[in-house]
Amino acid sequence: MTTFLGRAGAVLFSMIAMFSFLLGIVALVGLGRPDRMAVYLAATIISVAIVAWLMRADRRRERAKEAARRPVPAPAPRRTPRRPITFPLKETTLTFAFWYAAAAVIDRVVNGYTSPFTLEAIAPFASFMLTTLTIAGRHIAFRLTAEEDDAGPSDTPRI
Repeated sequence: MTTFLGRAGAVLFSMIAMFSFLLGIVALVGLGRPDRMAVYLAATIISVAIVAWLMRADRRRERAKEAARRPVPAPAPRRTPRRPITFPLKETTLTFAFWYAAAAVIDRVVNGYTSPFTLEAIAPFASFMLTTLTIAGRHIAFRLTAEEDDAGPSDTPRI
């Protein structure tokens, strides 16, 4: 079996598995037919088993190709430890103040006035959530780009 056929079969059977699983849920919940749900569940299990078999065969083929291509194992790359995660206090404070002001201004524009409830409950919660998303998103983005910079074009891992 070729690699393309194995992967195409795995995709096809995973689609069948997902579709039969969804039909089983509909049969149980929507139609109240547990007997049909059992049939759909059996089809799901069989499809997942076929996908697992096809993917294992594909991995075996890929490992055999890799072993034939490179008979001498390459030395393991030396891992450099990451810098510890630091908490950017000044950046977080400024981001929180920005989102707090933005929430208060948006409330003023939408309602025409700013209530104490907005200033004491809504704006702090909204600014906390948005600050968390902003700081975490920047951290993740910088981590990903740093990892891409660390991995040169020659040692990019194959998936």
